[in-house]
Amino acid sequence: MLSLIGSVLGLVSSVGPGMFKQWMDAKQDQRDKAHELAMTAQIAADRRDQAIIESTGNQNVAVQMTAQTTINKSSQWVVDLCGTVRPVITYAFFLMFMFGHIAVWAGWMAPQDYNILFSEEARGIFSTVIMFWFGQRLSSKWLR
Repeated sequence: MLSLIGSVLGLVSSVGPGMFKQWMDAKQDQRDKAHELAMTAQIAADRRDQAIIESTGNQNVAVQMTAQTTINKSSQWVVDLCGTVRPVITYAFFLMFMFGHIAVWAGWMAPQDYNILFSEEARGIFSTVIMFWFGQRLSSKWLR
């Protein structure tokens, strides 16, 4: 019995490492092939994304060139008027905010009326407009 166990143990110890190595190599080969397929798919997706970005960029350039051509054909006062839209909206919101606060403080307006005039949505728009201007100023300083 001991000789039979010894024979099986000898066979397993001589054949086992080779079989284990082949099995591990086969698993590594499967992982390598799966990785290569994933890399190929990623490269294809990256190329597709790059093509989309380039075509979108080319379209944006074309739109900007068309807009610039239109602006060059326009009167100077029209160009200047187009440039004042955002500042005028900002000033209007700021004046509404200030006059509302002054009116409530002076007693000319009830706080409930102020909340109707300057609702939560209007406050959200006002904060967005103000932060746009401060963010634009900050980014223009960063780009210098």
